[in-house]
Amino acid sequence: MGRFYLSFIALVVAGFSPVVQQHAWAEQAGLATSLSYIGEGVSNVQGGVAKDSVYLGTGDLSLEIDTEAVGWWHHGTWFIEFLHNQGADPSSFIGDMQTASNIADGSRTQVQQFWYQQTWGDNASLLIGWHDLNSEFYVSEFATLFLNSSFGIGPDISANVPTSLWPEAGFAVRLDLHSEHRYLHIAAYDGDPSTRKIDVSYEGLMWIAETAYLQGSSSYKLGIWTHTADKIASDGSLYTSDYGGYAIVDYAVDDKLGVFMQLGIAPQDRNDVSHYFGLGLHVHGIIPSRHHDTFGIALARAGFSSVNRNTNNLTEAETTVEITYDMPVTDYLSIHPAYQWIQHPSGDKTLATANVAMLRFEMSI
Repeated sequence: MGRFYLSFIALVVAGFSPVVQQHAWAEQAGLATSLSYIGEGVSNVQGGVAKDSVYLGTGDLSLEIDTEAVGWWHHGTWFIEFLHNQGADPSSFIGDMQTASNIADGSRTQVQQFWYQQTWGDNASLLIGWHDLNSEFYVSEFATLFLNSSFGIGPDISANVPTSLWPEAGFAVRLDLHSEHRYLHIAAYDGDPSTRKIDVSYEGLMWIAETAYLQGSSSYKLGIWTHTADKIASDGSLYTSDYGGYAIVDYAVDDKLGVFMQLGIAPQDRNDVSHYFGLGLHVHGIIPSRHHDTFGIALARAGFSSVNRNTNNLTEAETTVEITYDMPVTDYLSIHPAYQWIQHPSGDKTLATANVAMLRFEMSI
């Protein structure tokens, strides 16, 4: 498993208390640290490309420095995040486009994010550096329970244009203006984070803006984006840019029940995915003795554009239904089984509905 994974096992065996004490001391000194590991077994038990199973995992280490707390200057924050990922992408044998596991990457170690943020008063901040777009944009808080990647960010963006997402963040400049119940985020991102260089003339830029109204645990968000690089459609047509928009609703019915909706659109003429719709709910404490457990069911539907369907002889959409259950075992460990039914994987008419069983565990301090 490698040294990295053995270190996590050692932490579990030896107990977390010494690490937690050091963690608390660091926070008092203005240093906020986070250490986590997610391991997951994925098995395609029926349908899709082939029956197969794989283990994958991701380790995350991050450090945040409060410049005022350490005695440097006021209202500044430095942040750096390291990733170590392991295992093949199960979508290779599932055949899906939306990506059943949101930690699927392959095996590599790298710096994911490295940015600086300066805050002015209580209402404005400016961030510059390597930044994950999906840490602030196109986020449904209630959808984060689910394991399919589309519940993190819709394929109307992720499947259409290079985007600064986990596990490859790109260079960005982001402005945040906010009040108690509203915010406006505006940002420009590197047009192709995978190259880890900035080439505006060839790779373009990803511009994105999002505004929201917040009311308690509920939120209502609208976003628009444009990518300035040349775009080649499925039929070979060339376009000088791409664009789209999205909406997200997180509605807290009460303390136990929350529902969410995601909607994304992009032009039919130049994109593989022209629309996306996500819908789901989560319920806390459905087992009386397990108050902190969370059950969820959700649907993600990625609609293929007419040009993509006609060129590649695809079905109208790929639709995924996920049932999941998150069980905290201790303050530092949780178990998270899930099951996904994926109809028309990647729009391939020859593939039967994939039945995907998943078991995830997460350790964090």
